[in-house]
Amino acid sequence: MSEARAWSWPVDGPVLRSFSFDHAHPYAGGQHRGVDLGAPAGSPVLAPAQGVVSFAGTVPTGGKTVSIETPYGYTTTLVHLGSIEVRRGAPVAEGSLVGTVGPSGVPELTEPYVYFGLRTTGDPQGYVDPVAFLPAHTFSPPATTAEAPAVVAVASDASPAAAPAAE
Repeated sequence: MSEARAWSWPVDGPVLRSFSFDHAHPYAGGQHRGVDLGAPAGSPVLAPAQGVVSFAGTVPTGGKTVSIETPYGYTTTLVHLGSIEVRRGAPVAEGSLVGTVGPSGVPELTEPYVYFGLRTTGDPQGYVDPVAFLPAHTFSPPATTAEAPAVVAVASDASPAAAPAAE
């Protein structure tokens, strides 16, 4: 990976809750170490980057979860899945199916969503805003009978940065 903003969005939907993490105070309350991405329940969840599945299972409050260790020195985590379609140790290509949108676990929002986290592999507090690794995003919200579909763009305010070499 030569630069940021080169990975894929795991779902086609809006950012419902943004990243918020203070590296100087990693245990302070009110932080959100990833982003919540809205999508209809049952929608496909895709691997945002290539790698190897390092975890595929259930965690207490997050429910069905998949983590992918990338060759770029990062681990992605997808939480609150409805199903898991990969196994630990399996190689995955960017954009390949890893699961579906839930809910599972104890979701913090009422609408269906996937939590997408990213951290430096091997650093338990190395959380990074995953949106900084994604291209500008355009999605089409579901149309209702009362309104025509609208196209909405979502872009990160984070400055792009080069990804470090794999460890």
